[in-house]
Amino acid sequence: MSDNEKSKKVEEIDFISTPSVQRAFKKTKRKQTIKYVIIAVLTTTILMTILFTGSQYILNKRLEDQDNIYDMVYGANISFGESRNNYNLFSVTKETTYRKRIGDRSIVWDKKIEKIPLFGRIDTIERGSGMVEVNVFNEKAQRTVRYNDFNNERKIDFYYPGLSYDYLPNELDTAVGLDENTLIEVALSFKEPMTLAEMGEQLGYENVDWLWVDTTTINQMDRMTKELDSDSLKTKGGGGAFGFGVGQDTPYTEGNGQGFIQTLEQLSKTDSHKSSIKEALKGIKENTQSSKGKIRLNGAVVTGTAEELKRFQKLDFIRATVIGATIDKY
Repeated sequence: MSDNEKSKKVEEIDFISTPSVQRAFKKTKRKQTIKYVIIAVLTTTILMTILFTGSQYILNKRLEDQDNIYDMVYGANISFGESRNNYNLFSVTKETTYRKRIGDRSIVWDKKIEKIPLFGRIDTIERGSGMVEVNVFNEKAQRTVRYNDFNNERKIDFYYPGLSYDYLPNELDTAVGLDENTLIEVALSFKEPMTLAEMGEQLGYENVDWLWVDTTTINQMDRMTKELDSDSLKTKGGGGAFGFGVGQDTPYTEGNGQGFIQTLEQLSKTDSHKSSIKEALKGIKENTQSSKGKIRLNGAVVTGTAEELKRFQKLDFIRATVIGATIDKY
């Protein structure tokens, strides 16, 4: 290689390695690095926003599917109170409070905490003891009295028309003798099923808060008649009864009955309690054949002071009465 060629090569090498060129390279590299960081941050932000928004949308849809309509038709005088939702990225924790209305007041009856994930099964992670029972055979009442373990209030029971019992309680007589400042819940069981129109005429609307709908199938009645001996096994616990709330300000009509059936039909397609709802609809279909499609009612829940409940003592179509929760009026 000639001296000129060597000199030229050295000059080229020296040109690349000169401080000014190196600074330019470093500056370009820094710009490139900053560019990549900005792109990564923007991409991550967009992806996290999409993920968070999509997650919240799915969780909200799952919450909408749990819109507590079931609580409107199941559980005697038990209603959805309020709920509080705590969101995480992939789940939401829902705390629900259930209440009972007694006269012009309400009490907390139970609480439930559920974890609702984006996908998969909803888990109940904590449940109040309102659905837990303390069963005590009461010698004076001559029956097994059930208590809500959450607040120690008495639970109501209904007695079916058409079934034989060793003892039919008449606790309404006790209720009307309680202190005048006590609000009392009483479950009324009828001798025969009644339509809404018949109830409006014979029971009236004042102090009537909830109606027990006859959803028992023929097979269920046959089983209770032939296989169950104990009275406590043949009663319907209020917490497991189908029906709907009413009020004297909005008198119940046959339209309430149709609305009740429509609600059940809707829930039979979407709710997690599909099987029990379909069984209830089957019972209603069987039972309404004798009432021209009108729902039949086996009982009601009434609430009020002792003075307000006295009028129900005179009704001879009532078969049994059971005292439920009681609270101070003031």
